[in-house]
Amino acid sequence: MIAIVLTGAPGAGKSTVASLLASRVSRGAHIPVDFFRKMIKAGYASPHRWSDEVARQYRIARKSAAQTAMNLATGGFVPIVDDIVPPDWVDEWRQDLDGLDCRFILLRPSLEVARRRNLERSVWTVEERVLTELHEMLGGHYTRDWLTVDNSHGSADDAVVTIARGLGLALGGPPARAQPS
Repeated sequence: MIAIVLTGAPGAGKSTVASLLASRVSRGAHIPVDFFRKMIKAGYASPHRWSDEVARQYRIARKSAAQTAMNLATGGFVPIVDDIVPPDWVDEWRQDLDGLDCRFILLRPSLEVARRRNLERSVWTVEERVLTELHEMLGGHYTRDWLTVDNSHGSADDAVVTIARGLGLALGGPPARAQPS
């Protein structure tokens, strides 16, 4: 059973592409880690000011997302996790998804495209400095064995087709519209 961890800097298109990919593979499920983080209402620690509490809440969210992915995979679904994955979280994802064929996909549009998309968001934006740091980090050598998709141009569905080809996944049906996250 395969599990996909889809990552990229803010503005890379993670949520859009993950939702579309989940709708196009046979029995796919989109698991946004932010969903679990945003479940915390009282005591939420914002990642805009990193602290031990922010790190703890992210760990809880990742663990919850991984458990959900395991449950969905056991039920015959392809879990597609959507998260920003720095180097020190890779082994954690592999451990938490133990027993699944864990594949990492990096969406890596140009920095200029990621900046533009970030500014066009209707929900929330990330400071340009943070976006630039994450973009550079995700271009590092630890991602070299991952499937990297430059989705600077083309549609989100073009990225889905590239990912499916790269992983050997069959896509069903016509291109679908992304479901709201």
